[in-house]
Amino acid sequence: MLLALILVGFAKAHDLYLVTGIAGAEGKVCARIGEKFPESTGAVTADRLDLFQLRAGDGATPLKGTKEEDQLCATLPANSSGVAEIVVHPRFIKLSAKDFNSYLEGEKFTVAYRLRRTTGKMNAEGRELYSRYGKLLMGALGEPATKPAGHILEIVPEKDPAGLKPGEPLRVRVLFRGKPLAGAHVGAVYAGAPLAGHDFPVLADTGQDGWAVLKLDRPGLWYARLIHMTQAQGDPEIDWRSYFATITFTVPK
Repeated sequence: MLLALILVGFAKAHDLYLVTGIAGAEGKVCARIGEKFPESTGAVTADRLDLFQLRAGDGATPLKGTKEEDQLCATLPANSSGVAEIVVHPRFIKLSAKDFNSYLEGEKFTVAYRLRRTTGKMNAEGRELYSRYGKLLMGALGEPATKPAGHILEIVPEKDPAGLKPGEPLRVRVLFRGKPLAGAHVGAVYAGAPLAGHDFPVLADTGQDGWAVLKLDRPGLWYARLIHMTQAQGDPEIDWRSYFATITFTVPK
């Protein structure tokens, strides 16, 4: 297995999210990485893409991404609508014991944290292989906004957020390998939200059926996010396997 090794000196996860129609993303769909949504502090490169496409109607159109400073963008036809998707190659990351433990606590990975403690590995580095999945709802889509894309991990809204009424909560379902994921911690962030560590403006846990209720308190651009972590299997160089998922959408005024 060929893995890219990153040595990281911080424990806060940077999310990858898709955006369009905002400064720097006019007429394009752009993949951004950051912790101050919708700004970007880094970009994936085109060679790391497993999938970058726009689903509309009954078909899907591949998107050709090119790096533009701190984002990866693809030009869109005029008046495009649909669901943009991105899937990025798995990547290896290694954190110091202190940073990894902090990361587990911040993301509420209680099972992983407890396992490290009970197996005497609290002072061991955190060796993690992670994958990223992102979706962007473009326009008022109706039913297509509520259809799973088939990603290993994804957030699926019960209704199109473009049809929400002011103050109406959004129910979302978390699917892992196509099945409801219970006990997942879903966060939601609005554009310009001041973030502190792992504290998100909206937080909700999924029940046994995989559903969570996001109490969105304002109109505008939002994204929902979560990370799911499991023990790695079959590779002595990796201890943990994690999956990042986001979905970007607009709540009407």
